[in-house]
Amino acid sequence: MTKHTTPQPPSIRAGCLAHFETIARDLGLDPAALLLREGLDPAAWQDPDTKLPATAVAAALEAAAAESGRADFGLLLAQAWSIADLGPVSLAVAHQDTLRDALDTLALHRAHLSDAIGLDLHADSARPELRITLDLPAGAAQAQLADFALGGTLKVCRAILGPGWLPLAARLRRSAPSDQTSHRRLLGSDVVFGAEADALLVKPADLDLKLPRMPDPALRRHAEALIAKLPSTGDGSIAQRAASLIRAGLAEGSADLHHVAQALGLNSRTLQRRLRAEGLGFSDLLDQVRGELARSYLADRLAPMHQIAARLGYADGSAFTRWFTHAFGEPPSRWREKARAGQDQPEQRRSA
Repeated sequence: MTKHTTPQPPSIRAGCLAHFETIARDLGLDPAALLLREGLDPAAWQDPDTKLPATAVAAALEAAAAESGRADFGLLLAQAWSIADLGPVSLAVAHQDTLRDALDTLALHRAHLSDAIGLDLHADSARPELRITLDLPAGAAQAQLADFALGGTLKVCRAILGPGWLPLAARLRRSAPSDQTSHRRLLGSDVVFGAEADALLVKPADLDLKLPRMPDPALRRHAEALIAKLPSTGDGSIAQRAASLIRAGLAEGSADLHHVAQALGLNSRTLQRRLRAEGLGFSDLLDQVRGELARSYLADRLAPMHQIAARLGYADGSAFTRWFTHAFGEPPSRWREKARAGQDQPEQRRSA
């Protein structure tokens, strides 16, 4: 008999909303009573690793805004938020070299934070967008959660680019509040309401700018190892956890079997055996991850080929081109041209 599992509703890590209680109380609200009215357990909210149902969280933020008379409640929550509220993921994000790498890391570990909030980089224009998506039921009020997510994204950017950084512009789907002071103070002067998507517009150079700061690769590797050992948010497969470490280690040259096994607390032979039990070898997994990332990077029209090669662990573009041509049957430049033209792409070949 086939076993069917019921999909879990989208959720948000409670630690990401750590300042809700303080802000609600400062505005004269009773946070515990408000949460109970929305079907949320105030005690569960106190555990940073608890996954809270996203629909109920969105409703609680809307209720707090309505009861306090503050249409900017989501932004107040974002202003109090810091990158440390991401928990273990914060170390991996904060110690990236560039904003683009930090965004990739956030996307990689999204399941540990929220499967209800998506952050996608659209970098194929002169003004790249960091676009927010919310996975909520149709008709669910979401203005406050969207404001919070957009403000939190800005805080991530400032953690990488400096505390005074501002986007070129901000676009919000929600209708304009009567008082837009908070939105313009946090998001900048160019704020448009009633837009097609919630997004921050950034300079292309911001994505790969390396500031005179000292990201610590050792701390980054430590964070990735810690995250890989967190309770699984998926099917618990060793392949998923190993893939996470491969993605994080490719650019640093620490995506080999030895480093990945060590980070998982295993020896190389044990990791290979457990991967084979799931139907693939380490080299298969390495190629799969490289292929996934390569296609994502090539879809960005502004990313130069030598930079893509370096991010995938290759010393030069020619080595990357040889691998890609073997894996996909055509050079990466041709793949990118076909992607721009909207043509069908070849499937990645399984490694021998």
